[in-house]
Amino acid sequence: MKIRLGHISNSSSSSFVIALPHKPKDVEDLRKMLFGKQEWFYTGYSYGDEDTDVSTQKLAESVFKKIKKKATVKDMMESICHGWFDEWCGLPGHYSRDDDINFDRIEYTDPRRSEKLEKQWAYEEKVNKQRAKAIVDMFRKIHSDKYIVTMWFSDNDGETVEEHAGIFERVEHIRTSYH
Repeated sequence: MKIRLGHISNSSSSSFVIALPHKPKDVEDLRKMLFGKQEWFYTGYSYGDEDTDVSTQKLAESVFKKIKKKATVKDMMESICHGWFDEWCGLPGHYSRDDDINFDRIEYTDPRRSEKLEKQWAYEEKVNKQRAKAIVDMFRKIHSDKYIVTMWFSDNDGETVEEHAGIFERVEHIRTSYH
C-alpha cells in the first residue's frame, strides 16, 4: 500500500530530457551548445554576499559529467512519468486528482478509504504513463536528428542552479519536477 504523507523535506530534484544538436565532443563543445559565447550565467539566486553569476564552463562541466549515453525510450519514460510534467506540444501534462481529496481528513486506518486512494493513485499512474509515452513519442519524432539525453539534478547535491535556473533554455528539453 502506498502512503502519501505530503511534503516531507525542503529538498527538490528534477529530471530533464534534452535534445542536443549532436553528441558533445567535450565540455567546450557542450558549453557552446548551451550558452553560445556567454561566459557567465546569471542564476537569479542570491547567496548572501556571493555573486549570483556562475561560470558557463562550470555549468557545462556539471552537465557533461551526467551525459552517459544516448537516451532510450525507457530512460525517457523513467525521467518523465513519475514526476510532475507540464503540457508539451499540445499534449496533456501530469494528471492528479489530489486537489479533490482532503488528506488531512482521511483516516488511513479505514480500509475503505485506503482502497479508494489506492484505486485513485493506480488510475493516475496509468493515465500519467500514457501521457508520458505520448510526449516521449512526439519528442523523439520531432528530434530524431538530435542526440537526446536524460539527467537528474537535485538541490540536495548542490545542483540548485542546474535544476532551477533554466540552463537548458537554448536547447529543446522537458523538465519534470520531483518536489
